[in-house]
Amino acid sequence: MARPTVAEIRLSALRHNIQMIRALFPQGVGLLGIVKANAYGHGALPVARALEAEGARMLGVATVEEGVELREGGIRLPVVVLGGVDPPQATEAHAHGLSAVLFDLGQIGYLARTAETAGRPFPVHVKVDTGMGRLGLLPQEAMVAAGRIASNHALRLEGWMTHLSSADGPSAEDREYTATQLATFQGMLPAVRKAFGDGVAVHALNSAGILRFRDESFDLVRPGIAMYGCSPLPPGGASPDLRPVMRVVSKVLSLKELPAGHAVSYNRRYRCDGARRIAVVPIGYADGYRRALTGHARMSVDERPVPVAGTVCMDHTMIDVTEVPGVAIGTDVEVMGEASMGAMEMARICGTIPYEILVQIGPRIPRVTVG
Repeated sequence: MARPTVAEIRLSALRHNIQMIRALFPQGVGLLGIVKANAYGHGALPVARALEAEGARMLGVATVEEGVELREGGIRLPVVVLGGVDPPQATEAHAHGLSAVLFDLGQIGYLARTAETAGRPFPVHVKVDTGMGRLGLLPQEAMVAAGRIASNHALRLEGWMTHLSSADGPSAEDREYTATQLATFQGMLPAVRKAFGDGVAVHALNSAGILRFRDESFDLVRPGIAMYGCSPLPPGGASPDLRPVMRVVSKVLSLKELPAGHAVSYNRRYRCDGARRIAVVPIGYADGYRRALTGHARMSVDERPVPVAGTVCMDHTMIDVTEVPGVAIGTDVEVMGEASMGAMEMARICGTIPYEILVQIGPRIPRVTVG
């Protein structure tokens, strides 16, 4: 049979999550939907189209290439290149109507020259480093950038932004640090509004900020992982009714009866404790089904959980279906989903975060939109 493993992308769940996030804020607060990294593995174009249909105000990508893909796919919303626009790509980015995040004073010159050559302004979002320590201008530098933009008609200040480093943290110190970041950012806004008016979109809240610090909503919020149905908060953290958007499914590729004591997969980590029925599912760590799931994960067959048997391989994973009657070659298997195991539980097993689980579902697994 053809390799049957696919990732179902449930647009109805995506729309539900968008509506749940929207319900947390006053009506005037807009959505800047994050679709970088192929929409966290869900497929950038179908997700962007759904966001456009739901009235999102802007989209966020990491690279110029990601932005161009959206434009070539017919997306007309403002697209913000969060990772910035390098000099060799400035002309291409501007030609496709992309907005550049400005996080270094040296970017002003070449972005302005690009705009002057094209005869129309380059939209930029100034990113302020209020404590993330990654991309961004320190507050004093950000105000220098604002002054230079105000005096240079080749650039148009479309947005003013920061990023929260610890909004998902469980401790009081994390909350205090985030509050300090927001206060620093808030303190800059009167000068920015005075210089540029109310047309500048101010935004700071990522998914964790949306769930924990929504009193500071500003003009836009930037949902990422929450939009895809995973809470960024520690277990027990209050969050709205988010629904996973991705479900990975496959079929039984091979089925055999093994006697008691027979080993399964590499290094004999699993031995049959009696006569067992072992099925092979065509997904492995080359597809993002991580080897660390060995001995801990489960899939589901006929909505019944079944354990992974033995070491996860590069292309295949074995499951024990002894307790499920009627299994045959071609029987449906849920690899990741509500009846088996979701991205958040997989992340806990692997000692990582659900972001990583989702974006690592590999390109040889087709994305199929449903709902």
